Amino acid sequence: MEDMEEKHFMEERNSVEEKHSTKEKQSMEERHSVEDTKLDLGVVESRFADIIWRQEPLSSGELVKLCGEELGWKKSTTYTVLKKLCDRGIFQNQDGQVTSLMSRQEFHAAQSRKFVEDTFQGSLPAFIAAFASRKRLSREEIREIRSMIDSYEEGR
Repeated sequence: MEDMEEKHFMEERNSVEEKHSTKEKQSMEERHSVEDTKLDLGVVESRFADIIWRQEPLSSGELVKLCGEELGWKKSTTYTVLKKLCDRGIFQNQDGQVTSLMSRQEFHAAQSRKFVEDTFQGSLPAFIAAFASRKRLSREEIREIRSMIDSYEEGR
């Protein structure tokens, strides 16, 4: 039975790969909108965001201190990066209190959706097919994916 499940999954994956490879590629300009840039964080910005997510809520003064200790930043650098990420809608600084508008999990989920949109024209099956073509999925992973799909269908 498990071999039949795996064979069925492999056939579905191959079918999705064929459909995906025949799709016309979108230009870079079409795939990247202004909204997309909100989710692109560099390494340093990611470390900064992690400080906030780990410590929030915190005062902007505490944030300056932590960034000085952990990143070697001056006060002006901390405020510049904070403003940039507040403008992107990830964090807010109200009355000197810094909090997130988007949790770490929500942020990473949005990044994942963006990646699938940009790279696979929004096709989650094409993403899974590409992933599975380089790394064989275990029976347990196949069951988990199938369970996720089943629970999603039940929730509709």
